[in-house]
Amino acid sequence: MRLGVGVVPTCRRQAALRSAAFPIIFHPPSGLSDNNVSMTKSASVLLLFFTVGGLLSSPTWGQGLSGRIQEVRDRLERDRYAGSAEHLGRLLYTDCEVRMEEAPIADAVAWLAGATGVPLRILDDNKGQSGIDLSVEITLDVRGMPALTVLEIMMEQYEDDTGEACDWQLRTGRVEVSTKDRLARKSAQRLKRYPIQDLITNVPNFDNGPRLDLGTALGQGSQQGGGNGSQSLFQGGSEDPDLPSAAEKAEQIIELIVELVEAEGWARNGGSWASIRYHEGNLLIKAPDFVHRRVGGYPFRPARTAGPASIKKSDGQGPRGARYTEGRTEIPGSGTWEAKLPQRNPANIKPPSSSVPPKPSGD
Repeated sequence: MRLGVGVVPTCRRQAALRSAAFPIIFHPPSGLSDNNVSMTKSASVLLLFFTVGGLLSSPTWGQGLSGRIQEVRDRLERDRYAGSAEHLGRLLYTDCEVRMEEAPIADAVAWLAGATGVPLRILDDNKGQSGIDLSVEITLDVRGMPALTVLEIMMEQYEDDTGEACDWQLRTGRVEVSTKDRLARKSAQRLKRYPIQDLITNVPNFDNGPRLDLGTALGQGSQQGGGNGSQSLFQGGSEDPDLPSAAEKAEQIIELIVELVEAEGWARNGGSWASIRYHEGNLLIKAPDFVHRRVGGYPFRPARTAGPASIKKSDGQGPRGARYTEGRTEIPGSGTWEAKLPQRNPANIKPPSSSVPPKPSGD
């Protein structure tokens, strides 16, 4: 016997469903009368209650729910950083072969963008703003070098010619290349929270406890009539030392950061690129991407994707990482490469001359 289950509204017979408070009824199949099948409303409600309660109390159902929630979180995290992971991966895994002689930096970066498939955007010095001087020329000859290293060599040559520090940073949908002053503009600064509670928690060190004097203990035990309670068996010991507070430890961490990471840019040092403060177990840092990169790296794994002009190498084809230092980005796992770079004089700006656009000498 099969029973059909349905719901009816409490007020109107033909009204649309407007509330979740509906009594459950059972419709008997055609041919059965009320005398054959009957179920009271209270029994049907109890049946529904025990069924739902059993599902909620099932361990398998609970684990499945937590797993689905974590899966949704992971997917949202991947979607949030998908573009940045793709751009960074192409810069890491594209091995370049290129020879250029006194090419304008705009042409050099444009070639690198085409070779990697990464939207590299130069922020120049037009309209009176600080930025890249497009007349500066780049000369290099490399084979098998990761594209990110090629980009940083271009920026080093620019710094040598102009005396202006420049860098790159990830922004939504693109990679920006410019002077650090331009990259650190107010609209590019983001507030991030860095938990440091594990670094500032005081761990007790039990090295000042009292010592048990065995001589006194044995002497008292040998006395007639039991031990003499006038002398303690424990000797020495001292008060707990004064430990620095969480705020004091946080201040020590802050001092290290503002001294070792882009020291000239912090508000504490008179700069305008970044600010930092401690609040309830966290460091709150407002800074552009190239500063955050050196403080805490990126919260995502670079996509393992090479650009269209990447050459094949017999080594360095495994997973690669990136270590962001004050100077150049180190790329472990990139294998061997060749480079012939010119000897350059710092702050030596040459007038623009007839330039040859960069052309790759390989695939």
